Amino acid sequence: MEPVGELQLPESRWADVGGPVHYREWAGPVDGPVFVCVHGLGGSNLNWALVAPGLGRRGRVLAVDLAGFGLTPTAGRGSRVGANWRLLNGFLRALDLPQVVLVGNSMGGMISMIQAAHSPETVLAMVLVDTAFPRTSGLHGQFRPGTAALFAVYNSRRLGISVTRARARRFGAEGLVAEGLRISAADPTAIDPRLVELMVGLAKSRESFDYAAEAFVEAAQSIFQAQVKPAKYRALVRAIRRPALVIHGELDQLVPVAAAAAAAAEHDNWKLVVFEGVGHIPQIEVPSRWLDVVHGWLEDYLPAALRSSASDSSMA
Repeated sequence: MEPVGELQLPESRWADVGGPVHYREWAGPVDGPVFVCVHGLGGSNLNWALVAPGLGRRGRVLAVDLAGFGLTPTAGRGSRVGANWRLLNGFLRALDLPQVVLVGNSMGGMISMIQAAHSPETVLAMVLVDTAFPRTSGLHGQFRPGTAALFAVYNSRRLGISVTRARARRFGAEGLVAEGLRISAADPTAIDPRLVELMVGLAKSRESFDYAAEAFVEAAQSIFQAQVKPAKYRALVRAIRRPALVIHGELDQLVPVAAAAAAAAEHDNWKLVVFEGVGHIPQIEVPSRWLDVVHGWLEDYLPAALRSSASDSSMA
């Protein structure tokens, strides 16, 4: 392990999935499940740094940087949700991983669900954290007007890139991290300052990445477009058969709790847990609480999932 700031992170690793993919790996019991953590819009593998060691007590943990985010370049692959789903699928296969537990936050949860729907043989179960679920037809399942307006800005490529670059110049690395946490967290001041320091360091590194603004806007566009006409997205979510733990912050300003509740209600093997007083990034805001809930769910659900997986394999 190499010390980075005051937190200890595993060394950087790289995989080849049509180009370089940056990830970090926390070792775990060889007979345990493999967790693959997928960050949200504007995030990186650092979004899992506070909980990965805890997951590592149960099994191997890999946290990936999606194309255009963290240290993974776009390298001609694009950064839309679909492109990053193909990157995730390729990543699982490039590393020859067994069925994994996908742990996805926000856009990362969306990508995890696409993987479970299209390539269920690669997925054992999911932990969906404030996932960008499809909006519902009811009022409470709609995105807030401010959130919808912001994504509408990003839906114009030229305007979105201009706004994104202007924000970067205005705020600088520290300001961008602070603003992102202000929007995402219920109480940004309660977040571990060691993690904030790492995030600022990464933001400073990304200032020289000429593709950063385009990648962010391209990914935001694809999220917005999936929500404009959500019927296809709803059908995809409804078709998933793998078990899932759905964790959602009560005070999430970006994705309504009602959208998570509606998705979970359509699956007998999905469990919804709402965190009171928490925003869009529970694994960062309340990592110990998050781990307690995840470990408890794994105790209840994972053995059944493993038995089902073994049965599926024997019938193949």
